Amino acid sequence: MAKALHQQVSDYIRTRILQGEYPVGSQIPTENELAEILHVSRPTIRQALDGLAHEGYLERVKGRGTFVTQPKVLHESTSFITGYRAESEKNNRVMHTRVLELHVERAKEHVCEALKLPANARVTKLVRVRYLEGYHDNAPVVYTTVYVPYRLFPDMQELDFGDASFYDALSERNLSVWHASRKLEVVPVPKEIAVELKTSPFEPAIFVTSVGETKEKIPVEYANSYYPAGISSFQVEIYR
Repeated sequence: MAKALHQQVSDYIRTRILQGEYPVGSQIPTENELAEILHVSRPTIRQALDGLAHEGYLERVKGRGTFVTQPKVLHESTSFITGYRAESEKNNRVMHTRVLELHVERAKEHVCEALKLPANARVTKLVRVRYLEGYHDNAPVVYTTVYVPYRLFPDMQELDFGDASFYDALSERNLSVWHASRKLEVVPVPKEIAVELKTSPFEPAIFVTSVGETKEKIPVEYANSYYPAGISSFQVEIYR
């Protein structure tokens, strides 16, 4: 089935934004100019521009015109069990990772509770900052910490998680995550994390906590992540 005319116009403009012909911050042609270029009516142009504004690609300023903005990153982890690297590749993004910590430690009480471990059990702690190439001047899009029971993944410290996929590493050890429970809330960002995210300490974050279990219902990961609220959105799928 052919796309509606306003959707075709949206595709035309979106493609030029993504290809850099209409760079972030620039003003796109007026409704009249676009109508003349594309040989469609102004109401069709207006409907397309309104849709792109809703998607976050455009900002319409009364009396001034329509300007290109940077859309928020859409995170799908609240709908699907997938690694951040796989999610980025699916959306044709290039992801970079900086590892801040990777070591074995005695788990704190809340970590033991989440992973159903005895008190002071050993866990491997991995802290990373993730970037999307070319997005928001390469500012980080998430600061994430994951804890894994040491007995399940004793060689975790030996891997380079700047390149390796954490979820792929779990799968290779028959520890694939089949079920995840996630909680989202808006929180202030601790100062040391705001520095890593390159955000103002006054900018809130979406704080996501997650427990992942194997098919046998064995908790294999407990994670908490800070997503800058100003550039983040989340997809939620609900079925009846």
